[in-house]
Amino acid sequence: MKNICTLILIGSAGSLLSGCLPASQQDISELKAIVSQMQANQAELASKMDELNQNLAVSNENLEQTGSQISGLSAKLDDISAVLRPSARVAASSEEIPVAQPAAVLPSDLFTEAKNHLDKGAYETAAAGFKLYLSKYPESEQADQAYLYMGDAYIAVGQTKKGAVAYATLLQQFPKSKLTASARLKYALSILPLGKTEEAKRYLASVVQDFPQSSEAVQAKAELAKLK
Repeated sequence: MKNICTLILIGSAGSLLSGCLPASQQDISELKAIVSQMQANQAELASKMDELNQNLAVSNENLEQTGSQISGLSAKLDDISAVLRPSARVAASSEEIPVAQPAAVLPSDLFTEAKNHLDKGAYETAAAGFKLYLSKYPESEQADQAYLYMGDAYIAVGQTKKGAVAYATLLQQFPKSKLTASARLKYALSILPLGKTEEAKRYLASVVQDFPQSSEAVQAKAELAKLK
C-alpha cells in the first residue's frame, strides 16, 4: 500500500512538471517577441533620426541660399532704384514721357568694388569706397552692411574712432537690422581702447541677453569675462 501511494505521488509530481514546461517555453517565446519588437522600433527610430538630421542639413543649406539670394536681390533693388531715379527727376521738370537713364555707376558695382578692396586688405581704399557708396545711396538695401564693412576697414588701419562711429551709425539708423548683434559686439570692442569700459560692458551684456544663441554672444561672454 505504501509503495502504491509513493508511485501515485511520483506520478502526480511528474504531471505537474510536465504541465509547467510548456508555460515556460511560452514565456520565453513572448519575451523574444517583445525584444524583437523593441529592436525593430529602435531601428525605425534610428532611421527617422537620420532622416531628421538630413532634413535639418537641407534646411540650413536652404537658409544660407535664401540669405544669399536676399542679399543679391537687395543689390538689384538698389540698381533699379538708381536707374529709375533720374527719369523721375526728368518727369517732374517737364511733361515729356520719362525715359530711364542709366546711372554712371550702379550701386551694386560700387559696393562690390569696395568689398573687393576690403577682402584684399586695401582697407583705406575700402573705407573710402563704402563712404562714397553711403553718400550716394544712404537709404539703399545694403546700407547697414556698408556701415559694418566701413567700420571694419577703419578698425583695420587703426582709425578706431571712425570705426566706432560707423558701427554706432548702423545701430542708430537701422535698429532692426539683422547685423545688430555683430554691430553691438564690434562697437563694444572698438570703444574699449578709447577708455569707455563701462559702456562697452553694457553693449556686450546686451548681445548676450538679446542674442543668446548667436556666435556673437559667445564672444561677448568671453570678452566680459576678461573685463571682470
